Amino acid sequence: LVHVAGTTEIGLGIVGTPLAAALASSGITTKSITYDTSAEYVVTVAAGAAITTGYLAAQAVACPNQRFILSGYSKGALVLHSTTLTSSLKSKVASILVFGDPARNINSPWPINNPSVDLAPKDGSSSSQNIASFCNTGDLFCAIPGVSLPAHLAYPTDGSIAVAAAFAKARP
Repeated sequence: LVHVAGTTEIGLGIVGTPLAAALASSGITTKSITYDTSAEYVVTVAAGAAITTGYLAAQAVACPNQRFILSGYSKGALVLHSTTLTSSLKSKVASILVFGDPARNINSPWPINNPSVDLAPKDGSSSSQNIASFCNTGDLFCAIPGVSLPAHLAYPTDGSIAVAAAFAKARP
């Protein structure tokens, strides 16, 4: 699991921490991408994407058979959209999990081969889908209209983590 935290978060943050616990099993390791999570969304997002790319490239060399689950919360989802991977690295991404993605309603790129996005993963997913995008009703940053900060902060406690973990485990 490679997680990119949201604005002002440290380490795995409010989503990455329970997600790492839900995915914990033999053979699964967790990495929090360390980047500037301040409330700036151009330079810091690009820098976070470069750090993510560098980490994945180094891991692919060190462990050639390793596969990746990428996850991002809020600003971390923007970092994932901006992450540029080679075709070889993209093929190592098993799934992507995003929560409260501010770019959800924009045709943004994904760092995976043949992206297929499930916009309602709590309602079930098809086996062909490799991206789960969680957006609570009213979420201030991903929903239209978005009016609720509590909805944006609810992912760790509203069942999204369990659904995300099951989604990722089904895509080895």
